Amino acid sequence: MRIGFIGAGFVAFSLSKYLNDKYHNVVGIYSKDIKDAMELSSFSYVECYSKLVDLIYDCDALFLTVNDDEIKNVVNELIKLKVNNKILIHTSGSKSSLEFNELNDNNYCYSLHPIYAFNSKYESYKNLDKVYFTLEGNEKYTDDIKALFPDHVKVIDRNEKAKYHLGCVFISNLVCGLINEGLDIFKSIGIDDLSIFNPLIENNINNILNKGPVDALTGPVVRNDYDTIKAHLENVIDKDKKIYIYLSYILINMAKNKKNNDYEKLIKLLEDNDGNC
Repeated sequence: MRIGFIGAGFVAFSLSKYLNDKYHNVVGIYSKDIKDAMELSSFSYVECYSKLVDLIYDCDALFLTVNDDEIKNVVNELIKLKVNNKILIHTSGSKSSLEFNELNDNNYCYSLHPIYAFNSKYESYKNLDKVYFTLEGNEKYTDDIKALFPDHVKVIDRNEKAKYHLGCVFISNLVCGLINEGLDIFKSIGIDDLSIFNPLIENNINNILNKGPVDALTGPVVRNDYDTIKAHLENVIDKDKKIYIYLSYILINMAKNKKNNDYEKLIKLLEDNDGNC
């Protein structure tokens, strides 16, 4: 399978480097940003194409590694170029293979999403042996795509793509938001060296990974510490209060699987404060 990349962002840098190092099957890269394309070409040892039509001609499969809003524009370009009998793969987490729907039926279309946050052009590819992917699309080349990342591809239902990506956001992006809110609280009481909380964050994440979220749960909710939570509710600022209460309800349901406590008094406290948000 001769592979080409359209787009030269972090995902393209990582996937092209990884696949070319492992299989030597990446033909080249095309990007509207010629500077980025040349940089990726040099990094991954693949050809930099100045014309999209030439890349299409030389490849069996094309990875669309562009942002979600740009996928439609690239598809329109492929339609104009009358792309035919190609394997087309975009790497969006939220968009499905239906993004290719306006192309003719002689193409084979997929969405392949790496369950990973690419934060470095030059380093992220080193972790791809550990990364899992979700895949959906035409059955014909499903096994060929899975073979690029052996035992690390999970096939999902196309209709569940948005729900799948929602789950990714909850365990990744929203966690960043919660940690940022916590760090802002520390700043408000004069703690500027936020690195002192690294062991707390690292240990919590490791416990979740090793034990699962229920068994990793600690803190005032699982201990049923009414007075502690009451003090929190008296000090949390309005914009964070709904978040605190909502997540506390979730933690109570998790805690019920861990401790045989009566949480009715704590639930009543949360309910009384919920109306004041």
